[in-house]
Amino acid sequence: MASFWLSPAFLASAAVTLAAGCYSYVYLPMQMRKAYRQSLLTLARAVETKDEWSVGHGERVATFTAAVARELRLPHREWLKLEYATVLQDVGNVRVPHAILNKPGKLTSRELSILQSHTIVGAEIVEQVKFLKEIAPIIRLHHEAWDGSGYPDGLRGEEIPLSARILFVCTTFDSMIHTRAYRPGLDEDSAISEIRAGAGTKFDPRVVDAFLRVLKKHRKSVRAPS
Repeated sequence: MASFWLSPAFLASAAVTLAAGCYSYVYLPMQMRKAYRQSLLTLARAVETKDEWSVGHGERVATFTAAVARELRLPHREWLKLEYATVLQDVGNVRVPHAILNKPGKLTSRELSILQSHTIVGAEIVEQVKFLKEIAPIIRLHHEAWDGSGYPDGLRGEEIPLSARILFVCTTFDSMIHTRAYRPGLDEDSAISEIRAGAGTKFDPRVVDAFLRVLKKHRKSVRAPS
């Protein structure tokens, strides 16, 4: 029974159904919006259980992507779309074998190709819903790099949607500071140094600047006396 609930068919269907409802929060009262958001988070957590090292990743990153979008003064509708796309960013992992997601060593070229396909699969899943089509490119392109070295399409610079560039920086930082099967997590200062070093090559420099401003505010708020 457990295998059914985590099967690709079930999770893909649930993603489409719940995400569609969640996206309609734009037209619903606040209490309904919260309920749909919680449903979507529940789905994301179910998908994340395939990769024991990434539980909570989407929810954590969503906090940062929304804050960076506001810092860059994206329209309200755009940063809300980005927040929900962030939660759904890894829904394509339903098609990636558990053994690849949790492999402790280096992936083979074939395994890496399968892992990277999660962006395409995720976009295809949300594209099945009329009101989620605008979110699909963010999911597909959130591993594209500023210098064109990313995947799946090798886009560069402003060819990459701004929302996807924001998500790339935020999701990379969160991945760096949390332990994965193949490596231990970095401390925040080391991760910040790597993000800074990637500005202008891997990451959009403007997005990096905004992210670091948001992170600075976040760290101050966490450290502030109660």
